[in-house]
Amino acid sequence: MKNQLKISKWLGGAVLCASLALSSPLSALAANPEDDLDNLSFAEMVNSVPLDEKSAELIRKFQEKEGRNRLFGRDYNQKSECTVETYRNKEVLLVTIPASKLFSPNDTELRPGAEALLSPIKRYLKNPDMYRVLLVMHTDNTGSAQYRDRLTEERVHTVGDWFDENGSDTTYLFTYPYGDDMPLVENNSMANRERNRRLEVYLMPGKKMLEQAKKGRIVF
Repeated sequence: MKNQLKISKWLGGAVLCASLALSSPLSALAANPEDDLDNLSFAEMVNSVPLDEKSAELIRKFQEKEGRNRLFGRDYNQKSECTVETYRNKEVLLVTIPASKLFSPNDTELRPGAEALLSPIKRYLKNPDMYRVLLVMHTDNTGSAQYRDRLTEERVHTVGDWFDENGSDTTYLFTYPYGDDMPLVENNSMANRERNRRLEVYLMPGKKMLEQAKKGRIVF
């Protein structure tokens, strides 16, 4: 990982800090061309809607409220074993779902009950480019590199297809298979490998949210 970024995590009201990839606040980074969003890398996509500081301040407040009151308070909680975090200077929401809640071991078809964990995300696809929704699939380091890459690719496409098949507008839904390239912890125990097998859902502000923020109010 070349850069650093901040994450804040809600855990029963407590806020913890962690680090991942990338460094500067979202509002400080230059925009990427949007002629073909599907060809942007994960880092490019996360930085594809630069925010001015005034808009960013309003978006941070909106995102924190959305994450705390709806996602963590209603849709996901410790009982579900999912986490809700703020990412990139609190401008992006991150929902992490254990892969075991979505897939059986070595399987690429959604297991019964998986839709209950995916359904809350449909809300963020209803108004195209209010949010840009990034699905990032990870695994542990067991098996060959080829197997790990294929597994995360097939799994993340399965999740993306689920949204498409269940009536969501997927124009601003993007999938990224990461294999074992971004572990949360060392793959040195069964418990740690379980933590590394996960789906991350990034809910980042789209251009519509930015337009509303510039007007001083976000309506969603």
